[in-house]
Amino acid sequence: MPKIVNHNERRLAIAKAAGIIIAKNGLEGTKLTDIGHIAGVTTGTITHYFSDKDAVLIAALEVAYDTMFENISKVTEKSHYTLLDVLTESLPSNKKTQRAMSIWLAFWSRALIEPKISKQQAQFRNRWTTIIMKEVQRHYKINQSPIPKDLNDIIESLTAHVNGLIIRAIIDMPDWPKKRQRKLLMEYLKAVGLHE
Repeated sequence: MPKIVNHNERRLAIAKAAGIIIAKNGLEGTKLTDIGHIAGVTTGTITHYFSDKDAVLIAALEVAYDTMFENISKVTEKSHYTLLDVLTESLPSNKKTQRAMSIWLAFWSRALIEPKISKQQAQFRNRWTTIIMKEVQRHYKINQSPIPKDLNDIIESLTAHVNGLIIRAIIDMPDWPKKRQRKLLMEYLKAVGLHE
């Protein structure tokens, strides 16, 4: 009797394997044969599930986004958490999030010249902004503070700071452990009045 294959699981396994290779070798150094080796499938199997290499790479980017959003969701399901706790889940503080953020970073240069990638990054940014907007509003409500009129600018500034921490931590990882990332994020939140 032939083995029953869960096609969604197979696609996800291929996308995760692509993410491992992207994080290690960059987009240009990612080959379908390497992805297949990690996923335990042939390149023919990959092309069965994805229309081309770019489709595999974009699937890896989507998995990277989902990793971060799932981590944030786990925090917000708790009864007590802070804005700092939520934002910390966006930082590359363990192997899984380091990989996810390395993938995210690898795609930025392509987003400048490829509309499909730019659209993916914009969708990610919009999803991130919606979540962080809700959490910042929650912060003001808990602290019984009025919501500032320039809330959108506050969110953009906060996003820029988090992005900067991600980039520094990815590039200089040994010097940027989780403790340091969280400390600098906390100091920023204090400086802008968003620390509880």
